[in-house]
This record gives sequence, C-alpha cells and structure tokens, in this order.
Amino acid sequence: MKSILEKLYYGEISPCSLPSPTSERFVKAKNEVEQLKNTLISKYPNCSELLERFTDAINITSACESEQDFERGFCLGAAIMLAITETE
Repeated sequence: MKSILEKLYYGEISPCSLPSPTSERFVKAKNEVEQLKNTLISKYPNCSELLERFTDAINITSACESEQDFERGFCLGAAIMLAITETE
C-alpha cells in the first residue's frame, strides 16, 4: 500500500479533481443560479455575453477562494499535527 506522500508524488491525489458537492443545499442553489441566468437571458437577450462574462468572473473568484481555503486547511492540519507531536 502506498503512503499518502507517494500517492501525492505520483499524482494519485488531486483535491481539485474531486466531484462537486452533492448536498441538497448545493444542488438547490446551483439550480436556482441556472434558472435566474435563463430568466435574465430571456428578458435581456442583448446582455447574454455580459452575463456570461460576469458568471465567468464569479467562477474565477470562487475558484481562488477555494484554493486559498484548501491551503489554509492544509496548514491548519499540519499545525495540528505539530501540536500533537509537541504534547508527547
């Protein structure tokens, strides 16, 4: 069995490729976003390109936040591990 470090080294672990959330709350929010987007495009067809650019920008900011949250979580986990070893 490979260690977690071996799996990480060989690219077998990739947190960003994990599936999207499937919670009821997430699915409901995602569906609402899609419905609102469709409503806006149907009411304002001339703004569909602007809305698409807006959506892309929101997705980029969300991805940046997710990356930073991952980094912070990883650092917190490492700090907890260090704290555990210091108490021995």
